[in-house]
Amino acid sequence: MGTFPQGDGKSKVAPTIIDVSKRAKVSKSTVSRYITHKGYVSDSTREAIERAIRELGYRPNETARGLQSSRSNIIGGVVTNLTSSYYSQLVSGIQQACRLAGKGLLLGSGFGYPEEEERATLDMVDRSCDGLLLNLEFPLSAAARDVIEKSGIPVILVGSNEGAIAAGSVTLDNMGGAKEAMRVLLQAGHRRIVHLAGIEAHRDTHARIAGIASALAELGLSLADIAIEYDSFTEEHGYNSVKRLIAQKVDFTALFAGDDEIAAGAIAALKESGRAVPEDVSVVGFDDSFYARHLAPALTTVRLPIATVGELAVEMLLKVIEGATRRSSDIVVPAELIIRNSVTKAKRS
Repeated sequence: MGTFPQGDGKSKVAPTIIDVSKRAKVSKSTVSRYITHKGYVSDSTREAIERAIRELGYRPNETARGLQSSRSNIIGGVVTNLTSSYYSQLVSGIQQACRLAGKGLLLGSGFGYPEEEERATLDMVDRSCDGLLLNLEFPLSAAARDVIEKSGIPVILVGSNEGAIAAGSVTLDNMGGAKEAMRVLLQAGHRRIVHLAGIEAHRDTHARIAGIASALAELGLSLADIAIEYDSFTEEHGYNSVKRLIAQKVDFTALFAGDDEIAAGAIAALKESGRAVPEDVSVVGFDDSFYARHLAPALTTVRLPIATVGELAVEMLLKVIEGATRRSSDIVVPAELIIRNSVTKAKRS
């Protein structure tokens, strides 16, 4: 039986369902029906139980509730990088939706490494989560998929629709967003363009490159007509790449950053090198993060409603868990172009 410390340094026995039943003057089974939402409880009885729970400070034992309902009442989530400001928005949306649904949330991360993503995913299976939300950079191995299928735990993919084991997916329109951002530079007359991309193997990088290629193709151009630098989605990538390009005397009038952190580093390097933004170099970012709104000049970028993706993914998963559907549709959440002050028309050569 659990205890909790009191202000005088002593410990008090935590209240139990029996204490609640005595305080509310109802049977233990009635309290159990109320807690597990199984069976009828009158309004007056429900009010008495809720009042007793508040007065006693009783907290239901989630493990016991799970045993009664054959569920853990826990949603498992694997997110690419829990320490990233971008993915923290995804987690925020997932947490909010889980809280509203009365579900617990257990999170892990694979940091974009295939083996770690698989390990984190199987750890959630071992913990008997009711359902899984998987935001992975790489497909799971056949062995891992087999374990999940045999467990019977439903899966919703977040950020990808590549997986036969999934009951549905919620993704962002990275390709469409990148296409619109590239159009901004092209329509401003820029042709000497640098794209500072993320890690080449990552899914988001591929999608954004595809969007850029599509925008270029509209003018009879291709990826070969611009410069592309691959590295991590970090401020350091933006700063170091711009410094190197300038030292190499690469001639460019516009820069499309793979995300706003890269853009922040790039703008810092441009300013240190005596290049004004946007007068000398126009800059476009991606994500509409904190950086975008507070950089000088404010950054033209693409807004991704990543928190909304998390909320929609939880809602979809809960429908599958409750048996409302065996296979949900694949939802693509649109991106939004945000025009600010970091782009101007290209100077004539």
